[in-house]
Amino acid sequence: MRTMLLTMTASLAALTAAGGALADEARFTPEDFATTVTDYALQDTALFVPPQDAKPALSGFTGTISVAESPMPSDPPQIAEGAVMGRNPQLFPAIDLSFVTVGDDLVPATQDVIRAGTTDEGESFWDVIVQPGKTWSIGDDGWSRASFPFSLVNMLEAETHNGVAMFLYRDGEVSDLRYQILTQTAPYYVETYFTAAGSLPATLSATNMPGSEALAKAHEAALADALPVQPWSALEAKVGAAPLEGFDSTLRPDELVANALMIDDALYLKSCPTPAGELPYCDRQRFGVWSVSKSLVPATAALAVAREYGPQVLEMTITELVPQAKGIAGWDKVTLGDALNLATGMGYGQREAEPKTPWEPYNSDYYAYYEARSASEKLDLMLNAATPYDWGPGAIMRYRDEDMFLAVVALTNFLQQQEGPGANVWDFLQQNVYQPIGIHGLPSTRTIEEDGSPGQPLAAWGLLPTLGDLAKLARLYQQGGSHDGQQILDADLAARIAPGEVLVGLPTDLEEKPFYDMGFWRYPVTTEGCTVYYPSMDGWGENHVQLMPKGITAIRLAANWDGDESAKDMSSLVQTANAILPFCD
Repeated sequence: MRTMLLTMTASLAALTAAGGALADEARFTPEDFATTVTDYALQDTALFVPPQDAKPALSGFTGTISVAESPMPSDPPQIAEGAVMGRNPQLFPAIDLSFVTVGDDLVPATQDVIRAGTTDEGESFWDVIVQPGKTWSIGDDGWSRASFPFSLVNMLEAETHNGVAMFLYRDGEVSDLRYQILTQTAPYYVETYFTAAGSLPATLSATNMPGSEALAKAHEAALADALPVQPWSALEAKVGAAPLEGFDSTLRPDELVANALMIDDALYLKSCPTPAGELPYCDRQRFGVWSVSKSLVPATAALAVAREYGPQVLEMTITELVPQAKGIAGWDKVTLGDALNLATGMGYGQREAEPKTPWEPYNSDYYAYYEARSASEKLDLMLNAATPYDWGPGAIMRYRDEDMFLAVVALTNFLQQQEGPGANVWDFLQQNVYQPIGIHGLPSTRTIEEDGSPGQPLAAWGLLPTLGDLAKLARLYQQGGSHDGQQILDADLAARIAPGEVLVGLPTDLEEKPFYDMGFWRYPVTTEGCTVYYPSMDGWGENHVQLMPKGITAIRLAANWDGDESAKDMSSLVQTANAILPFCD
């Protein structure tokens, strides 16, 4: 049986004034970066970001920092009892991190997954993603300071272990890194909830970076397109304190990762709590949102492909789109639309239609599929393990991650039929959805291919968005699939997903979310005067992006492991949204 360890231990530095100003004696000194940290102790997160009296960095930074694989002091001290998929989760991976400064921003060369733990190098389990940080100085004998947000991830999984790292630099030198891992979305194979803190041996392995000018331009474009993230106090000033009372109150506080509301194109961030203070760079952090990916990768790709080539693509059979399915009983009757509705009528679960269950089992067939690295391996396993149910496709919803992966493979093959052998669903999404609505550098975990090609997005999980990315994609759906007068998604299909009083989708037999359609759960809300069903993107651990009436979007990212009923309760979010803009007016 899986177990849950949730330990929140912190050793906090003293704060001396409102706004997070730190006493000089509480700040890291250059000597702190010259000392190897082997004992776990979290420090106040304010130590890792520019203080109020910070001055500009004494120089810019361009180069590559090589970090050595190192043990991670953690709480609890043992992250796993043994190896996980043959790798050690107690080790921070050896990685090369390239940066360039743009103004006072420290910009990484890539925000994609940097593979380490899923290569043949070293022993660590972890891959890494890095986001833009900041540079500054406070008079450290010629040293400038830099910090950046990062996450530990694994290319075959979907949670993030979010943290912050910091180093000093001057005259062709860098210090070792100090880092903290502070919060996480719900884990799967690495079962332990943990925090970590320590230092990493680092060397400056390059002092130039090819393509730095293009990287700077891309960063400036991302800043220009960024959705304004405003503090909760700004929303309180806008709507008053009373409507906001109790927001997210149904969730156990130690499970909250981040919560926010989007109203009138503004994203209001309430909190990104950690045991050592608010998560640094929360607006820039990327979060593993698990099955929220189903809505934003295969479903969104299908609506964009339907906009470009017509909705009839959803009626094409799997055997028309996926040659590997030919000759395997049952798949010839399944359409792409059935896969997106999780209604393929294929599986290895309960053979009886009643009593109804929405869930397929997580059995040996599933875990073989989960651990398979390449797209061809995954496809072969999932196509051959499933057998037809008596009720056939399109009749009963059964929650199968495999069917969403099948959908992206089918969409890639369709695009190759239309656009040539180099086409793939991930590039299509980037070019036709994400970039047009102002999303830059959105990564996803993908299959791992021996030839080094990028692989297919895992689709059922693996998207790694920022809060702003989630808000922009929610806004696209709230606006009927249109952005700045350009129809991005098929209008009729987007209208089908929108909140409304008409029942849409297949029944799930789940009271809190009784219908499922096109990658979205549908929740009922009854207020004075009406009952409305609204769509929600939901993921493991109780991650939710809820597209409520009146254009309000509620975002809650959480780390719930045990299926606690309070974590499933969305009523406090609904009540807040309805109090701000009554749904039935």
